[in-house]
Amino acid sequence: MGALLSATLALLPGLGADPRLFGPQKQAFPDLISIPWPEPAKDDTLPSYAARIVSLLPPADPLVVGGSSFGGMVALEISARIPVRAVILIGSCRSPRALAPWIRAVSPLARPLPASLLRPRHWGLGLAAPILGCSRREDLDLAWSMVTTMTPAFLKWGIQAVRSWRPGPVSVPVHHVHGARDRMIPLRGVDPDVVVPGAGHLLTLTHAAAVNAFLADRMRDLG
Repeated sequence: MGALLSATLALLPGLGADPRLFGPQKQAFPDLISIPWPEPAKDDTLPSYAARIVSLLPPADPLVVGGSSFGGMVALEISARIPVRAVILIGSCRSPRALAPWIRAVSPLARPLPASLLRPRHWGLGLAAPILGCSRREDLDLAWSMVTTMTPAFLKWGIQAVRSWRPGPVSVPVHHVHGARDRMIPLRGVDPDVVVPGAGHLLTLTHAAAVNAFLADRMRDLG
């Protein structure tokens, strides 16, 4: 039987992911909420997209929002728009400056490219494995299944939204767990509360026990 949370926890997946990313967390905390990404409007920025996500969240007090990677960035923007008790970052960051240099170097190239070229079949499963930090076949298969369900237009928009993101101040506590071997948001660019040894970018899947323990610890006194 899963544990009950002391507050409502809503987690947002990464850019190329969906709520299946939090399968191990949902098993541990059955009342955890995660929603799939809606398609953005053509002129959406990260802040305006976050404002639309607010309408999909349940009315709750206390409410904690968080997310993995891109989802954590959106959660930070949500915290500026509605009352939340805290933000939880899982392999995420507070600024696009924390992204790996190779991501910041190639992201401008995505803008002029046709969205169809961002379709994941062009990347290759072998390339994704070391970048995402997956060693178990089941984790890699799930990651591939998630990213291939994303529309190329959404992926292209997300890359540009992160690239142009200018985060403002955050007035609530931010709790951060991060993988020591994250190749997309390297550890040297962030200052997490907890570092998970050996974990890469998809630590909710690959190091679920450590993430679940972190969530339980941070949520314990929020009720």
